[in-house]
Amino acid sequence: MNLRVGEAADDAIPSAAVSPGVEAVFQYDHAEDWRSWEALALEVWVPAGTVVELTVKVYPLCIGRPEYIPVTTAVLAVTGQGWTPVEAAFERFDAQRAAPAFWRLIAKVGLTVRYASGEQAEPMPIRRIRLQAKGGLRMHAERLSRSALPGETVRYNLTVRNESKERQAVVLGVEQYGYESMETRLEPAMLLLQPGESGEAAFRAVMHEGIAPGGCEEHQLYALPNGDSSRAKRLKLYTARAMPHPYILHTEAGWEEVQRHVQTYAWARKELEACVRTAEAWIVPETRGAGEPYAFELAERFNLHAASVAWKLTGRPEFRDKAALLLKRLANEESGYPATDSPYLHIYAAAEELELRTPRGPKVCGGGLIHEGEFMLDAASCYDLLHDSGAFSAEDHRRIESAFRIYIEKADWMITDGDTNNIPSGGMAGALLCALAIQDMRWVRRFIDGPGGFKDMVAAGVMDDGWYFEGASNYVVLFADMFTRLVHACEPWGLGLKDLRVRPAYRKNAMLSPWTERTDRPFLGMSFDKLGPVTRNYRTVKDVWDAMLPFTDGRGILFGVNDSTAKDMVRWYDLAYHVWRDPSYVSVIRGADRRDLLYGVGELPEPPADHSERSACADNTGLAILRSRRDAAGNSAPITAVIKYGSHGGYHGHFDRTALTALMRHGKNAYGPLASWYGYGSFLFKMWVQASLSHNMVAVDQRMQEPAEAKRLLFHSGEMLQACAVETTARWMDPPYGGQTPYPESFPEERGWIEGRDMPVPPVPRAQGDTGTSSEPVLQRRLVAVTDDYVVVADYLRGEEEHTFDSLHHYQGFEGLEARELRHLRHTGQMNGDPYGAGQFITDCDWYACGGPAKVRFSHHYDRQRDDSAGRHILHNEEGRMHLHLHSLWPPRQEVMTGWYAEADPVNKRVTYEVTGDGEVLAEGRFGAWILGTRQVSVPLEGTRELRLRVTVDRSVKKTVFWGDPVVILADGRRLPVTELPVRYENVDRGSGAGTDYYGGPVHLAGMPYPAALPFEPLDPQLPAAAVFDLTGVKAASFESVLGGDYPAGLDPARRKTVSIRSKGREAAFIAILEPHEGTSAIRSAEAFSADLIRVTLTDGRVQEISIHGMNGDGKDLGIRIRESRDGGMVREEESGPTD
Repeated sequence: MNLRVGEAADDAIPSAAVSPGVEAVFQYDHAEDWRSWEALALEVWVPAGTVVELTVKVYPLCIGRPEYIPVTTAVLAVTGQGWTPVEAAFERFDAQRAAPAFWRLIAKVGLTVRYASGEQAEPMPIRRIRLQAKGGLRMHAERLSRSALPGETVRYNLTVRNESKERQAVVLGVEQYGYESMETRLEPAMLLLQPGESGEAAFRAVMHEGIAPGGCEEHQLYALPNGDSSRAKRLKLYTARAMPHPYILHTEAGWEEVQRHVQTYAWARKELEACVRTAEAWIVPETRGAGEPYAFELAERFNLHAASVAWKLTGRPEFRDKAALLLKRLANEESGYPATDSPYLHIYAAAEELELRTPRGPKVCGGGLIHEGEFMLDAASCYDLLHDSGAFSAEDHRRIESAFRIYIEKADWMITDGDTNNIPSGGMAGALLCALAIQDMRWVRRFIDGPGGFKDMVAAGVMDDGWYFEGASNYVVLFADMFTRLVHACEPWGLGLKDLRVRPAYRKNAMLSPWTERTDRPFLGMSFDKLGPVTRNYRTVKDVWDAMLPFTDGRGILFGVNDSTAKDMVRWYDLAYHVWRDPSYVSVIRGADRRDLLYGVGELPEPPADHSERSACADNTGLAILRSRRDAAGNSAPITAVIKYGSHGGYHGHFDRTALTALMRHGKNAYGPLASWYGYGSFLFKMWVQASLSHNMVAVDQRMQEPAEAKRLLFHSGEMLQACAVETTARWMDPPYGGQTPYPESFPEERGWIEGRDMPVPPVPRAQGDTGTSSEPVLQRRLVAVTDDYVVVADYLRGEEEHTFDSLHHYQGFEGLEARELRHLRHTGQMNGDPYGAGQFITDCDWYACGGPAKVRFSHHYDRQRDDSAGRHILHNEEGRMHLHLHSLWPPRQEVMTGWYAEADPVNKRVTYEVTGDGEVLAEGRFGAWILGTRQVSVPLEGTRELRLRVTVDRSVKKTVFWGDPVVILADGRRLPVTELPVRYENVDRGSGAGTDYYGGPVHLAGMPYPAALPFEPLDPQLPAAAVFDLTGVKAASFESVLGGDYPAGLDPARRKTVSIRSKGREAAFIAILEPHEGTSAIRSAEAFSADLIRVTLTDGRVQEISIHGMNGDGKDLGIRIRESRDGGMVREEESGPTD
């Protein structure tokens, strides 16, 4: 049966009868917001002497991944006689208290009743089903916190409502702990309320000089109905002594210190000059307007900050006025942030979900909640700085406070959906600073102590080794930066976040979201678990800075991990040192040519040690950084290698346990996980960028590695050798089909067209996000050893079934392959044509057979602009050339593949084509042309006098459209290139002629070469390109060609090449040496005698033998030894110890 749920006592429904054991369901027309209620109440007819059990189920809206739990349940038992009241308080349901967001979107309610004896079968009468405040009494205050100066009285207006069906005498009072100091008064002391009636009361508190600025007292009020203490309501109020502005970025004393730095230090003047230039160039934008999806672009936060700081340090009023104008426009109730309209949810699994009524409201900037949080963090900081500058009227202050409260209430809900990643962290950070700026201590405490608040995020997000669980360098830094700014801003208020030790959330899963809890087939293959040992019983914000320190290089650069480029840490460690004054941080800052204007400290002590000198490992995030030692003469530039093995990182994690995630020397990193960056919105984000095949690791069957728990088997840091060995036992699956799903479009048809990236339609359809059938668990071990001259990479894998193992390396500046008995086997357009896998994106593949050792040479001139363009996203490399030699030593017989790494060059476009003969359409279609995406065209031409080819494109960032080797097949079977026919071109960019692409390289369509390809990019991309061929006198039978987009475009030496060394069987072993160097190589020769023993002969006469033991055993005795000789005599040796 259907039930209707009323709202409050005067909206009861007639009695109904519910059959025992049959769920009676009430279905809303659209999801309803239950957050203002506390309980579901009803009355049940209980026969005398019986016990009735009621099961109440509340079903949130199913949408997206889905976003919320499927159901929450409360079980109640009732005895009595006749009509008996029942109250299912929301706090008694089995949902997690830290993730209550679903109460805003309730789709239906289910009620099941049964007699405890199980004997009665007759229907049970029920009535007056309704939502109400728990206990039938509600107490509310419009504002729960106020601030005041000494001598001022604050007033809180209270409303008490009787939601029961009985008259209630309500006593109002204030609980006293004992140390309160404010004079307070609550009037009246009693209210007499009829059913459904509300009464008003007022609470007053007087601020006095005895409370320090920023000090706060709490007032615990209560309302006691009809003398029933079990139904008493409590309400906590917060009254703070007003703190003089500013205090968020700095107090006045802090700003005076910054001013002294500007007067004293050249670095501070340089930073201020840059700030002033930004402020001078800034033209304050208008908002986008009422009804628009957001008010400002995110980048305006940086301009706002620059103008505010420039005003404070120069006194130039035009900077103050610019900053104040943006804040006024932001707060404008008719055209600013409050007038915008945007959906709060952003993930939809089907087009129908877009039509559902879901929460909407204002949005301050483009992006997600994390970006809004960042914007409001700056807005609150700058408002605090400008508060007393004279730039704002009383009405301006009111509007800005109102806008901040809109955001605060939005964040209050959005951070409680169970996510604990950067999104709610950023949303919370912005809301906490907004609350601090308007001195609302109730909201300040809520965002520190409440669900999804500061403490929750630190407890759940910071792992035992100090790293933030998402693992991506940029998100780790973002978390540390935002939370340190909160720590700093709260210091003047005495909130004690700087040294706060938070009890960890010990559950492995960092998230509470239901879609992260799947164990049999994890959502998109991801893991949100915090892996590795747990030894510490507290977490702090400082932990994160301490964790990143040993992984930062001598230039102050932290290499990229997961969804991140390398990060310049110098200015961030200025902030960390300013807050904690830990001298170990000085090692990053001292001597740097850039500093932080606001938080750089002038006089720095000597650091206790060089943070970048030693090797280090962190077993929760799963990183080991291995740094070679300089020899006594300092002749060897240190080599750094990083191996990855730990926690996945959820959405931002890459599927790359055991990968060599960084290889650095001479200030240059030969690889980064964003070597190709398509952005979060593309299906390639998860199908390629994060997938195993795009990383320097061994892949099984060209599939994707499950993010199973890994462990470190060895860590050794000596004089000759730095070594780490790790292992994981993981299943292998396909990348999530369609990428970062769900989304409402179909894949590949609709999504491929939207992106301009055609994908094959597989013979067997697959659901969005499906990762296919997994393999059996495969044992995988990797040992990385760094010497003064080279890096050794040894792999061992073992499965129960036959597999294909590819040892993958991806580097720039490919120069060639050298090996004994080198023989070209074949060319394929793709590494693997599997439409579900990542191998399809590696194109133009040449396959070779050879005897080991094989040597692959790379040489790349690092250029900061070029390496962060054309789909590459590599930052902070020192400019200049570095060579990299890959010596593949084992197995002794090798199959080697070279192909183009799928860089995110903007070659994608939507192509529409038409082929006509004498005006009749013979073929037509549309597709997305990019690295892949072609159309085979074959049409009859018998009796046709004129052939017309027509192509349109939606964009032309790069010119790529070609007809691949177009020919007319004559009646006698001969193939006549169309370039030999009379032709009239219309709006066709003919480039360099047939067979050469628009940038001087050969033409490849979907990885296949077309030496006679016809260029066909429109000269004007707004108009179609066309060619009309005269077939008069030609006995044409048909036309054949392939239409597609050329990739790679030109002969860019910075393009990354994929090299695979392939082995097949139940197990595989690989040994390789990597030598990054400038100038001449230090290696004369390298060879392997087995999978465990190699010899390297160096050009200076040294001979090094490296032996590895235990790679294929149980892993317990795994170790490595190096012996160095010269002229036949032993010089030195080193071996990893049993406890390393």
